[in-house]
This record gives sequence, C-alpha cells and structure tokens, in this order.
Amino acid sequence: MTSHSDDFATVTLAQQLSNGVADHRGRIELGSYAVLVDTVGGMPFVAHIEPGFGVVQSRLSFATAGHPPAPDAAIVATATLRDRLADFGCTTVEVSTADRLVAAVQVRSVRTGRMFDPELLRAAGIALEPAATLAAPQGAARTRDGAHAVELPPAIDPVLDGVSIIDAIAAQRMSIGPFAQLLGCSLTRAEQQLTMRCTPQQWMSNALGTMHGGVIAALAAQAVSFAGQLATAPGGDYRVSDLTIDFFRSPALDAGDVVVVTDPVRVGRRVATMAATMTTEDGTPLAQTSASVRFE
Repeated sequence: MTSHSDDFATVTLAQQLSNGVADHRGRIELGSYAVLVDTVGGMPFVAHIEPGFGVVQSRLSFATAGHPPAPDAAIVATATLRDRLADFGCTTVEVSTADRLVAAVQVRSVRTGRMFDPELLRAAGIALEPAATLAAPQGAARTRDGAHAVELPPAIDPVLDGVSIIDAIAAQRMSIGPFAQLLGCSLTRAEQQLTMRCTPQQWMSNALGTMHGGVIAALAAQAVSFAGQLATAPGGDYRVSDLTIDFFRSPALDAGDVVVVTDPVRVGRRVATMAATMTTEDGTPLAQTSASVRFE
C-alpha cells in the first residue's frame, strides 16, 4: 500500500525544447534538460528546511527510456520527495513528454550552510523555471511566434567514424552543435581522451552567484556525449542512456574556464562506459561523472 501526504510534496515544472538545445547531430540528449531536473529536484525538499537556507543537489542519477524527445517537444518534470532526514533529502524526478516517459532521475538534496539572497532567488526562479535562457544562444533571431530561430546542424556524412567527427569538431570544420555553443564549449583530443573547456557566463549563475548545478550536469552530459561519438563506427549512432554525477563544489563565474576530461572505461559492441572529471583550470575538483552510452 502506498500513501501520499504533505510531508512528501510533489512539484512540477515544464520546459519547451528547441533547436537551440540540440547537439551536433540535431538530437536532444539528457544535458538539454539537466537544468530543469536540478531545479525541480530540490524544490520539494525546500519546504522542510529552515526558511532562508538554500538547497543544493549533491548527486543526480539519470536513467533514460526509449528514444530522446524531438527538438520541438514540450517536456514536464515532476519531482516527488521520497525521504528526508534533517539536512538531507531524496527526491525522484520523472521527465515526460505528452505521451511517454523520457527519463527517471534520482536526486540527492542537501541543505546549504549559507542563506539565499531573496532577490537573487527570485531572479534565478524567473530565468530558470521556464528554462528560457537554454532555449537558444543570446541574440539569436526569433520567429514570429517568439521562438528562437536556430538551425539544426547539417546531417553528418555516414562514411565518417567517430574519430573523424570529433577531430572535425575540434578543428571547427564541423559544427559543435547549438547546445555546446550555448554552453561555450571547445574540444581537444589526445588518443581516446577528450578535453572539453567551457567559459562560464553570467546566465549560468545560481542564487548564490556560482555556477548552477544543472549547468554543471549539462556540461558533464555534453562531454560524455562527445566521448560516445568518439567511439562510433562509420555511420553509427549512439545515445547517453544513463548518467550519474556527484557534485563537489560550484565554481565562481569569474574563476576561469571549467575543464571536463573524459576517458573510456570500457567500450563494447553495444554499450560503452565513460568516466568524466570536471575541474577548474587550476585542477580543483568540481564533479565526477560515470555514464553509459548505447550504440545504435
């Protein structure tokens, strides 16, 4: 038997996807809705802590279902508080389109020792709740209905293997994709190891003035997605099916580039396991990620 009470609240947020959050293949990967998940994931727990204190996520664990949503899909994230104890909470988030489940996410929330500035909190809520900032790069043209007019990248030549594709992206001969452009990413490769750099931007801020955890998760997801592409055969496709990220700290936005280094743990015929480490430019650890990539 199951029960529901106010102690285990449910919160729902929605996001309209767009071409602006598609990757270099024109596909939506889980990083495209990571800010939505991180934001809604902490909300049910907020009601159970002392007013004025904030909540951050210490871990997100994504498991995807079926195929990714279309770039023009509307998605809904519903977060339910499952357990709580003093300064810690466990929440599940279901991400869905109108007709099917997209991902199930487990969220571990922690009360911070710092107080939120109410004005910053309201500002962050306005920007992040509809994920407006993630809809397209700043300055992108708008269509008549107000949507950002971002073109999807050209189809990738099926004769190219993953190494050729990643090298072309790193050399800027091929589009890195609208989402990676929005995140300010660049790539370099050394054998099977990829290094992705991101220059933080003001819109990436959380209510404490550091990088939003959802942006950190989005960067990690984008990095392991590129690692998955690197391992593909000519004409092969892939998707990030599972991803777990542990957050260590959130960098200041003026502290320089964020660096994500990915390495393959094991690459099989159907599934690969990737590891990613995120640091500041001087090597301070920010997050650690493990992900499964499924070849299609």
